[in-house]
Amino acid sequence: MIRSFALHRLVSAAVAVVMTALLVAGCAEQDAQAPADQAASTPLDITADAGVGEPDWVNDVVMYEIFVPDFSQEGTFQGVVNRLDSLKAMGVNTIWLMPIHPVGEKRAKTDIGDLGSPYAVKDYKAANPQYGGDEGFRTLVEEVHERDMYIIIDWVANHTAWDHPWIEDHPEYYTEGPVDGRFTYPLLDGDTTDWTDVVDLNFENQEMRAKMIDAMKFWVEEYNIDGFRCDVAHQVPLNFWNAAIDTLETVRPVLMLAEAAEPEMHSVGFDLTYAWPFYGTIKRVWEEDAPASELLTQVDTTLEDLPGPSKRLRFTTNHDETAWDAPPTDVFDGKEGSEAAFVLATTIPGVPLVYNGQELGIEDTVSFFEATPYDWSQQSELRTFYTEYLQFYSSSTALKNGEFEILTPDAEDAVMFSRTADGEELLVVVNVRDEEAALSLPSEYAEQTLVDVMTDDSVSGPDLTLEPFGYHILRVGE
Repeated sequence: MIRSFALHRLVSAAVAVVMTALLVAGCAEQDAQAPADQAASTPLDITADAGVGEPDWVNDVVMYEIFVPDFSQEGTFQGVVNRLDSLKAMGVNTIWLMPIHPVGEKRAKTDIGDLGSPYAVKDYKAANPQYGGDEGFRTLVEEVHERDMYIIIDWVANHTAWDHPWIEDHPEYYTEGPVDGRFTYPLLDGDTTDWTDVVDLNFENQEMRAKMIDAMKFWVEEYNIDGFRCDVAHQVPLNFWNAAIDTLETVRPVLMLAEAAEPEMHSVGFDLTYAWPFYGTIKRVWEEDAPASELLTQVDTTLEDLPGPSKRLRFTTNHDETAWDAPPTDVFDGKEGSEAAFVLATTIPGVPLVYNGQELGIEDTVSFFEATPYDWSQQSELRTFYTEYLQFYSSSTALKNGEFEILTPDAEDAVMFSRTADGEELLVVVNVRDEEAALSLPSEYAEQTLVDVMTDDSVSGPDLTLEPFGYHILRVGE
């Protein structure tokens, strides 16, 4: 949604009630009647971890976010299909599509852009005809799966467009308020927002909850999608997500990404949550010269709080940041700074995200209220960087799932940490300043053979000098 949607605010979690328990039980009983071969219909090998329902590929995710109107000149699902091979070659294996549904026209914020907001959903069970409609989307999903890739879609549970049929057919599905004498715009921390193009849903209404879950299940069963990114997830009661995820996983395990930072989201079945605190800290390090050690402290604290196999989505931009703040080349001081920031963000435990156009090195904000198709014919050194880096990331067990050890807890200008798994040991060193930085290698590495995985150059200690925004991902013991 708009930038304020991205803020990670604590909202009091709803307490489970008897009606919700009945809803979950009812959904589970109904779903148990599904054909026994339903799960076998997927072309992908997806199995659940015991008690979690987590897809077995969640630990290998390299995610790419797409706003369909911007991703190609035609702005369609077929335009996405045409570039799938390029994404796969870059190391991407999971596509996240921003909302694919028809966009509401009533009260649309056309002063921002003529498309209105894709987060103003008019029909939960339809694909936007301007993108290619239902069949165009079905073809896209099939093409993604043929490449052994995965696809998730944005789900907007908190609110609908003003011309969603529920407004007239089921006004009781919405939160009562002063707008038109019966509705309200979405709330944030108890205050009405300026999200005037959408209307707040009432999650005390059990029938609405059941229909919402039915709509989510529709896309898994009928179109074979692999999961959901859930918009403003912490504005929706936790017990709704618990019921929804439990129901979806009666079909098969799905990847669930919450646009939220609170660790409690994982307790109801989300596999991934946003690394908003890290993003805020890395911006302070770059923009306000905060000590680099703040990043490591933040990460260490977060990892302690995350339960079990849970992971953070790590990024240096997304649709909100590129639209309402600035793209990485601006936020992180140019090409070199944006590379260093991305390496730092994504070599830390989590899942990497690239937003469409990020690899082109765009320098201006790009609204998702209007179509701004990217010119993929342009040459960009950043495209080479993202391709080489993500290809290595995809092949590295240590970066995807390795142990994490901080080696510079008091760092001011350069950080160092190790990632280790299955005999692969990497030493990551990143300079967060636009000037040279020096640091000493720990004694256990000073005499080791260290090879930069990006350049194949050998690096020797004990002292290491980094260029402005310089970084190394060093393989130990080559």
